[in-house]
Amino acid sequence: MKKNLLLFALVLMASALQAQTLYRDLYWLKYHDKTDFFYEIYNSMQQRDGDHIIDVYLYEDDGNGDGVPFGRTCYKISSTTQEAIVDSLFVADTSQHFTFLARHPQGEGNIRAAFEYHNDCDSSFVRISHFTDDNLLANPEEDIVVPVCEGVTWEGRYSSLIDSRGDLVMTYFKPRDQMFSDQYIVRIGLDGTLKHQALLIENQMPDVNPLRELKDSPLQYYQWHYLSSLYDNNLPVDMIDSTFNKNTVTLNRILNSELILADTIGNLYVYVYDYLTINNNTEVIPVGGDDVLVAAEYTHDTNFYAMTQDCGVAVAKYDLHTAQLKSYVVFNDNHGYYSSGYPMGLKMMDDGTVYFIYKEYGFPEESVVIVKMDINLNVEWKRFCKTGISMLPPLESPNVFENAAGDEKGVTWCGYAIMDGNYDKLGWVYFMLYHDGTVGGVTDGDIIVRPYAYYPNPAKDELHLQFSPDVTPTQIELYDLQGRLVRTQRNGLETLEMNGLPSGTYTMRVTLKDGKVFSDKVIRE
Repeated sequence: MKKNLLLFALVLMASALQAQTLYRDLYWLKYHDKTDFFYEIYNSMQQRDGDHIIDVYLYEDDGNGDGVPFGRTCYKISSTTQEAIVDSLFVADTSQHFTFLARHPQGEGNIRAAFEYHNDCDSSFVRISHFTDDNLLANPEEDIVVPVCEGVTWEGRYSSLIDSRGDLVMTYFKPRDQMFSDQYIVRIGLDGTLKHQALLIENQMPDVNPLRELKDSPLQYYQWHYLSSLYDNNLPVDMIDSTFNKNTVTLNRILNSELILADTIGNLYVYVYDYLTINNNTEVIPVGGDDVLVAAEYTHDTNFYAMTQDCGVAVAKYDLHTAQLKSYVVFNDNHGYYSSGYPMGLKMMDDGTVYFIYKEYGFPEESVVIVKMDINLNVEWKRFCKTGISMLPPLESPNVFENAAGDEKGVTWCGYAIMDGNYDKLGWVYFMLYHDGTVGGVTDGDIIVRPYAYYPNPAKDELHLQFSPDVTPTQIELYDLQGRLVRTQRNGLETLEMNGLPSGTYTMRVTLKDGKVFSDKVIRE
């Protein structure tokens, strides 16, 4: 496996290997506008030929701002040319069911699977389609349609997988009333054989958290649930064996607590809490054995007596067998009262590299942060990315990006975005991240990638900088609009002194030890 590729590429709507060869420091931005439709990302995958498939559901605009189910389009995005979309397939569909995409485990093309309801027999089925790497076409006459149950069903996002046995495993909900449903799990062979089905959870509020395989020996799956109360300290995780027996493990979302004040006379106790906020942005992934990583919103809270909160995001490592918290790391780039952030993707590669992408509301709305860590959550580098668009959760769960030889090169995400803060310009984005974080100061269009963050901007007397652990700054210079050097600072570069300067716009030049120089616009209030 190639662990290092001397390129960091942020790609939206394109994966251009030719461009990577010719312009190794350029970041390609392509944006797909919504025209008269609302988009919803349902799934994405990379084929064996290197191209990517994205499944997008379409909602037609009825003129009142509401989406009417219209159909779905599969896009094929090239990995060898600069053409973004090289093939597409539209399928009229008003079912609103999620589609599952995966490579065929026997190496024969790809699999598309989805639930569908047949009104004529009041029953639900799973339709399995095969299509090749060459195109998106699937002959409906060759589809396998598997009867599952009577009545209407609906499934959750990422609630399907092809397990290590090569079977399709899916969960679905059967509604009891408007509030509660029963969740079932079903195992289907890719030849259409219905192998096993069981009631998983009875009479619950349906959620859409992923079903994933934890390990293959013994075969075990898991799914997690978030609770409606922010004050509940638990993260329940259902452990499911190969015969669909379930055992629930409860993880404590409090990472740390410290008593800072105790008044035994007035019975006043004030604690500092570090905790995870579990919601639909939370991500839980397996990382070997019984261990999982949990990425979630993070809060440092001295409770209601102190009335302070300092928030960000965190990644925590748990043992699902013992429910033990083993380690955690906090990313809090914008310290402030009731600041907040949310995870946008978490992925572990085969070599143990962990990639984490997140966003914090205190930063510019178009900014995201990408972190590379090892399996013990030691940060190797951070990259602060300004994309010129606002990427919104939920993003599609990340996929591993490979070259034609099957070597891992990075990870890909796709999801929603808006342009210029205008929700009339809602579209979908696709971008790719490579292993190595070394970048120059080159930008293409509105994309800017930096090994540091700076805030606040505009600033008053001080501008704060946060540097990635893999870089060493040596000098910061400020130039006015006439290009005159007005300030040089070579020590204490985490804080740039701006007091005494006239209000206005300046160019900040940051020089690193390796000789790279970055330029940014900063404003002195």
